[in-house]
Amino acid sequence: MVTPHPIVVREVWQDNLEQEFSEIARALPHHRFVALDTEFPGHVFPAPCRNHSKLSPAENYLSMKRNVDATKIIQLGLALCDANGDSCVVWQFNFRDFNKETDLLNPDSIALLERQGIDFQKNQEMGINSLDFARLIINSGLLRNPTITWATFHGAYDFGYLIKILIGRELPVFDIKNMIRMCDGLYGGLEKVAKALGVDRVAGSCHQAGSDSLLMLQTIMKLKNVHFFGKFLIEFQLVLYGLEVDRTRLLTAPKFPKIIYVMHPGNCCLSIPYCLQPIKCGPRVFQGSYGGYYV
Repeated sequence: MVTPHPIVVREVWQDNLEQEFSEIARALPHHRFVALDTEFPGHVFPAPCRNHSKLSPAENYLSMKRNVDATKIIQLGLALCDANGDSCVVWQFNFRDFNKETDLLNPDSIALLERQGIDFQKNQEMGINSLDFARLIINSGLLRNPTITWATFHGAYDFGYLIKILIGRELPVFDIKNMIRMCDGLYGGLEKVAKALGVDRVAGSCHQAGSDSLLMLQTIMKLKNVHFFGKFLIEFQLVLYGLEVDRTRLLTAPKFPKIIYVMHPGNCCLSIPYCLQPIKCGPRVFQGSYGGYYV
C-alpha cells in the first residue's frame, strides 16, 4: 500500500495527552476507519484449554474477562485512515497504570515487551493516567460516532480493556482473525497475514501497540479490497475471534437468545453475538427487554 508521506507513530504521554486528542479530533472528519491494539502484561490466568478454538464462547469470554480484570493496560495504539487507506495517522498511548514491581504479570510477556523497546520505568514516570484518557476519548468524537468503523486483530482483549470506558452503543467492529477464516491461504498471526497480503510494516516495530495498530489497519484495508470486493461483509461485524459460535449449531440448538449483554462496572456493556445460552459469570442473570440476557 502506497502512502503519500512517511508515517510516524505519535508517542503520547501525560504531558501531551490533551494536545494529541485535539489532533485526533482534527483528523476524524477525513479518517473514518480506526484500528485498535493494546499491550498488556500477558495472560496471568491460563485458559481451560490451550487451543482456544475448542473452548465455547462463554469459556473464551470468561478467560478474557478474568485476565483483563486482574491486569492493567500498558499501551494502546490507535491508527486512523481514510476510506481508501491512502492517508494514515497513528498514535501510541503509554500508560502509567501498570507497575512491574507490584502488579500481576506474565514474565515472558514482560520480557518480550522490554526487548521490543517498552521502558516500564518511563511509563511509570511520564505515562498517562487512564482516568484522563477515558475522559478525553469520550469527548474525542471516536465514540458514539456512527460514521466510524473499527478494526481489530483477535481483538477480544483489546476491547476488554477499552470497554471499561462508557461507550453508549455497540461498536461496529471487524476482527481480522475472524475474517481470514474465509480466505484461502491466510492464517497465523498479524505479521504473517500482512506479509501474505503484501503489506509491509512502515513505522515502528512489532509488539508495540502503535505500530501494530497501523499494520492492522493497512492489512484490513488490503484484505477488504483483495478478498471481499472492496466491501466489509456484514456477517463479520461485531464478531470477535474466539467469541463466535459455529453457525451450523444454530440449526439444532435450543431456542436461547442470540445475544448476551455482559454488564461491567461503569455501565459499560459488551454484546456477544450468536451465543446460545447466558454466561453465568456475574452475581445475577436476568432477561433483557430485547431478548438478550444481562449478566
